Amino acid sequence: MSLSSPLKYYCDENAFRFHILDVGEGLMILIIFPDNKVMLFDCNVTEENADDILNYLDKNIPLNYNEDTDLEEKIIHFFVNSHRDDDHCRGLKKVNEKFKIKSIWDSGQTGASTQSDTYKYYMYLRRKLRDEDADNLKELVPTDLPIANIGGANIYCLSSKEEYQEGYDNCVKIFEAYAKIQHTNSIVLKIEYANTSMLLTGDSDWKCWKEKIIPTYGSDVESNILIASHHGSRSFFTDEEQNDSIDIVKSPDTTYIESIDYINPDVVLISCGDYKTQHHPNKEAFKIYLENCENQQVYTTKNCGHIVGYIDSEGNYTVVPSRFCETRTASITYDMQINCTYTHNNTTIPVKSGSTLDVGGTLKFSLSSKLGFFEPIDRINTWWEVSNGGKGVDSSHQEIYYKGQEENDGIFSFKRDLSYVGRHLLRCRVYNPKKGTITKIFCINGK
Repeated sequence: MSLSSPLKYYCDENAFRFHILDVGEGLMILIIFPDNKVMLFDCNVTEENADDILNYLDKNIPLNYNEDTDLEEKIIHFFVNSHRDDDHCRGLKKVNEKFKIKSIWDSGQTGASTQSDTYKYYMYLRRKLRDEDADNLKELVPTDLPIANIGGANIYCLSSKEEYQEGYDNCVKIFEAYAKIQHTNSIVLKIEYANTSMLLTGDSDWKCWKEKIIPTYGSDVESNILIASHHGSRSFFTDEEQNDSIDIVKSPDTTYIESIDYINPDVVLISCGDYKTQHHPNKEAFKIYLENCENQQVYTTKNCGHIVGYIDSEGNYTVVPSRFCETRTASITYDMQINCTYTHNNTTIPVKSGSTLDVGGTLKFSLSSKLGFFEPIDRINTWWEVSNGGKGVDSSHQEIYYKGQEENDGIFSFKRDLSYVGRHLLRCRVYNPKKGTITKIFCINGK
């Protein structure tokens, strides 16, 4: 299976790859290990997004040998359920019918909405797999040793039910309290490959980070890529039921912000829907993430759509919106081209997409079209978007941003400095209301 864009710009099938799917108010992360084993961390397939999500999985899950059928099939080797809230296991039946799930990793924590169809199906599948083979069900226990090594990637469990039972077993579990224990006992995984790491935090809250994870693991939680907890909610930093804001001075006993210092991420990724729905990401939490990662690199699925990334065998990594994909044209009638010149040491030369150039020069991009695609010019809308994939000394530069209109040299060109070692993608989308949309990708390698 050849990689689809945009991963094909960066890596091959031997890399660790991941996809944070745009599933609205929920979480769903597809992970492909270097040996092509497949993990799905949580699931939120709804009636509204089912076609898109199932097609996306079909496009990105590789073929693997299925010993049950003696065939090469698209299967999911591990489904990890961080906790049993509906937005973390919804639509699992549809996924399992299309991509057979072979095993489940679970926290062991009972869910809150035990009567929902989503919950009932998850528990049915959990029992079914366990009855077929006890090894098909793994209830995770936090440990400082890897719980698995898949394709050379070490997986660590930092939190699950095991650590937080005391004080809840004999109390009356109203819905709010139950929801809280769900989050306190959420599975937290750290995946490390080639000394580069990603942290999957589920819906884990301030309490488990303050009382167990940081006291137990300390700086070992440090990770390059952080998948933010609970859709960017402030519950990661404070008790939402008791506190109106994230204020360590006002609420010192129920607020904990130091976790982000220990994690020390380069990039923070947040799975969330429209802010008006659940007010995610929380504005205070978002500000804390911005202030505590490199270059304010905080990205949401709401703004980026599906977010994809990789870590290669040398530890190079990148995150990029999936929309940095193949060229799309309005029709067979119209087309356009991105042109580029490179100026370095007072010399200007034309360059092609895929060129490798010394950092320190200036790139100028411009557009040309055939058969009048840019007419009438006063109706044209143009968007230029950049995705940096820094390497080596510039590995922390993973910026994703649109060029502002004030930076453009007219609607058909703009300049940017080539400042970082690594691969840089430029995505240009031009919309003509009468003739359609054309999207082109231009790639430059900085050395």
